Amino acid sequence: MTKTNIAPPGLAVIGCGAWGRNHVRTAAALGALRGVCDSNLDKASVAATTAGVPALGFDDILNDDAISGVIIATPDDSHSSLALDALNAGKHVFVEKPMATSVADAVQLVDLAKQNGRVLMAGHILLYHPGFLALCGLVQGKALGEIRHITCQRLHLARRLKRHALWDLAPHDISMILTLNGKLPTVVRAQAETPMPGVPPQLVSISLSFENGPSANISVSAIHPVKLHQITVAGSDAFAVFDDTRDWHEKVSVIRPGLGGYGRDARPSGAAPALEAVALQADEPLKAEVRSFLDAIGGGPMPPSHAGEGLAVVQVLAAAEKSLATGEAVTLDRTHHGTLET
Repeated sequence: MTKTNIAPPGLAVIGCGAWGRNHVRTAAALGALRGVCDSNLDKASVAATTAGVPALGFDDILNDDAISGVIIATPDDSHSSLALDALNAGKHVFVEKPMATSVADAVQLVDLAKQNGRVLMAGHILLYHPGFLALCGLVQGKALGEIRHITCQRLHLARRLKRHALWDLAPHDISMILTLNGKLPTVVRAQAETPMPGVPPQLVSISLSFENGPSANISVSAIHPVKLHQITVAGSDAFAVFDDTRDWHEKVSVIRPGLGGYGRDARPSGAAPALEAVALQADEPLKAEVRSFLDAIGGGPMPPSHAGEGLAVVQVLAAAEKSLATGEAVTLDRTHHGTLET
């Protein structure tokens, strides 16, 4: 997709709920949408009419040669089965987070995509956000010095409390931390609170330990009255903060001095911290994400949230779920330790 006069590969969106409609709008804007599908025929009809494409059955999409890839935006427990069917039909697959709800299912998808020579990517949208890309640039350019710790907070008030906060909210932050570190953690610890009876845990804390790398903590909540989506990277020379709830001109900032400016008595040894805003070029992350999928289908580079990255996130989620069940730290299964470099 390097030339604007070449039509993009055809896409179909499976699932026309709130987030699926965003995919419908985005794929249509990129000129790639060929059809939509939803088990709720009314939702499919509305989305199809709005986008000016037909509402199709799932089998019709799989059998349509004009549709090269599918975007799956359905409930979590259907992700792996729909993706498996699509890959078996020869389609490229973009599946929303989490890519699967078990490591075994995620491995099966990764293996099948590789076997069939098809693009498989997970919907980790923040990897395409200009704010996170700027944060990566600061880390890779050593602007923060040696990275010591990463803190993520994803807090808001959800309208519905049917989904476990671990699987619903934490994938975003896990994907960012793994991308910044470029490897899997060695140990995962997790705790959850259930202040509201009759619903899955809506408060989850996760601690990640990396071999020869920074530590990391994640806090997610679906019952917090103030929205906060923030990742802070603490380096020896400076801190960097990406806060997606702020305006574009202040989403990313660098704060000096860093942890190296503190003496043994834990007091700063130099001047007062100075905040520096990082200039960003505003862009819609979802459009960049879908564009990356289309580019990969057309023979371009693998998306940042490629199959191996999606599997790595599921591995961490599964380890955190096991830690919640046992109350103990979990040593991560290293069988697929190379997934981030896939």
